[in-house]
Parts: sequence; C-alpha cells; structure tokens
Amino acid sequence: MNKKIKTILSNAYFIGGSPCCGKSTITKKLADKYKLNYYKIDDYERKHVKNSEPKKHPIMYKFFQMNWNEVWMRPVNIQVKEEFEFYRERFEMVLSELNKFSEDKTVIMEGAALLPELIDKLAVDKKRILFMIPSKEFQIKHYSKRNFIKGILSECSNPEKAFFNWMERDYYFGRKVKSQAKDLGYKVINVNGKKTIEENMKIIERHFNLV
Repeated sequence: MNKKIKTILSNAYFIGGSPCCGKSTITKKLADKYKLNYYKIDDYERKHVKNSEPKKHPIMYKFFQMNWNEVWMRPVNIQVKEEFEFYRERFEMVLSELNKFSEDKTVIMEGAALLPELIDKLAVDKKRILFMIPSKEFQIKHYSKRNFIKGILSECSNPEKAFFNWMERDYYFGRKVKSQAKDLGYKVINVNGKKTIEENMKIIERHFNLV
C-alpha cells in the first residue's frame, strides 16, 4: 500500500453491509451534500473479476467462469463461504483503485466488499466506519423490485429455487457481517423499513460527525 492510499484511507468514510438496504442511496446523498468523492465499489466488480488470476484469486477466477445457473444453484453454505473468500481475494484490488482519487478531497467508500475483518486491518477511526444490515423481510421485498433480477433468474434451471438460494445467501452473509462488526466494535444499523432513508442518513451523519 503506497503513501497516497494510506492518506486517503485515513480520511475516508466507509459504509459496508449486506446488499439491498439503502447503502448506495444514502452514500450518494452524503457525497452530494458534503462534496465527497463517492467510491462505489460495486462499479468495479466486473473489472476486478476479469483481472483475477487462477493462483492468486481462485474463487474470483472460478466465479468468472460460471454462468448464473451455476452461481445460484450451489448449496447456500458454499455460497456464503465463497462470498467471504471472494471479497478477501478482491480487497487489494479495491484499495488499489484509490490511486485514481485525489488526496485533497475526502472519499466515501461503499459496498458489501467492505468486510469488517478487512477494514479492521486498516486501523481507521471507528467513527468513520458503519455497516447496514437489512432484515430478511426487507431484503426480499426490495430485491424483488430490482429490474435486473428477472434477467439473471431467467438463465437458471429453477428460477424460484435460484432466487430462494440468492436471498438465503445474502441473509446469512448479512448475519455474519453483523456479527463481525459487533465483535470488532463497529456501528451497525439494522434496516427493517421502520426508518426512512432520511432518518438512517441522519444516524450516519451523526456517527461520522458530519453534523
């Protein structure tokens, strides 16, 4: 890790957690409001997977070779385990992208790739880090509304089973992320629909000492 990346990380904000809980929406609002550089980690996933190497990134490389049916019809416990391995293998790539950002403007990083165990190694102030975890009901309700879901499931031999496995994977992924975050002393927001996006954003603003 070079000096520039270390400097950016020391001043950055981090929003991690499980998919489909408002992370991206809130991060974009915070970036616009406080003039932060928004690093949406999901936007770089295709690039990182494509650049994976069999020996250095075995899980990422395997994922690159799989079709959607192979991805979602795997046993859920294997999916969860490999999701964590995927992000561990990818983290160096995630950090290297920070070279594109300026040291003069604070970066806010967002994505499920920000595992508590990985961020903890960076020795960043805990007041700059937060995780959002949706309830199972909230996750399924809002995932079902996403337009790209149907296209992915249409490529699966059993779309209903594939969607069930997908939701189970994200649910158990979220549980493990939440457990890790709490064990390491990080702030966690439980998203169940009882609070609006704006209310959760205010919680994050206070936690980050932006207000």
